[in-house]
Amino acid sequence: MDKLNALYELAAENEIEIVCKSFSGTKKAACLHLKPNKYVILDKPAMSSMSEEGAVLSEEIGHYETGGLYVIESTYNSPISRSNRIKYEASARHWAYRQMLPPHEIEEAYMLEGLHDDFAMAEFCQVTIEFFRKAIEYHRSCGIVFSFDNVEDCT
Repeated sequence: MDKLNALYELAAENEIEIVCKSFSGTKKAACLHLKPNKYVILDKPAMSSMSEEGAVLSEEIGHYETGGLYVIESTYNSPISRSNRIKYEASARHWAYRQMLPPHEIEEAYMLEGLHDDFAMAEFCQVTIEFFRKAIEYHRSCGIVFSFDNVEDCT
């Protein structure tokens, strides 16, 4: 099963309704929790690929999975609220990295598929190149050492 479908199934299992709606500006998604209902609003036309949709959706689901929900308006007025927003965003992203791109899958792309460049590995893993690189940074910050970390680039 592909990752995007798995995310939609996870959302359904957790009773998170996915709603498609266009946003103005650069925003591509948001969570809306109107107890007891949970929503993720996606601006699908603003996304360049299914890989980007998966990256965006995984982070939004990550807000629910980590309890990192906040009122957007309240985060602009207070330094504490802004700090909490930054923490919640980081927690949701970290959840997304662990969910969408666990270390063993990165290793599989490198070892089994013979993929040795970031673009090919990201495509194999069904994520954007930006998501792929940030996920590797995150896993390394958690102490993960990949087999390709010790390979010298001869190009």
